[in-house]
Amino acid sequence: MSVAGDGIETADFAALIEAPYNVMLEREGFRKILFVGDLIPSPLAGFGTTLEKIRKQPDEVQRLVRATLRGIQYAKTNKQESVRAIMKWADMDQSFAEGSYEMAVTSWSNTGAANPQGVQIAMEEIKIEQKLETLPDSAKAFDWSFVQR
Repeated sequence: MSVAGDGIETADFAALIEAPYNVMLEREGFRKILFVGDLIPSPLAGFGTTLEKIRKQPDEVQRLVRATLRGIQYAKTNKQESVRAIMKWADMDQSFAEGSYEMAVTSWSNTGAANPQGVQIAMEEIKIEQKLETLPDSAKAFDWSFVQR
């Protein structure tokens, strides 16, 4: 504990905060120490489906991937429209939506493929969570062929 200039006791601490709360706290004067995503790449989002769906309807999967990549490119090149969409979707004011956009835009993949190091970290987490003896084979968990076309 330390005493601030106005006699108020303050504590020195840090916390891991997720969006949009991190943006809210920064606007209140709290300082960002680091963005964990800068240190630990992680596949934050993706599509999941069955092998049967991929075998029977690969064109539908491909269209979904293509549309998503187009949406990412649109969001990256149309910041104000993207911020408005965040405001509406998350029922958040403009300053928080802008902060959320700035944080998220750096994590959006241009190609749709995840960072290989992030995939490795995800496999290590699955091994621990599932109490597996060996790392799962990422080639059996991820099909990158749809983003490589």
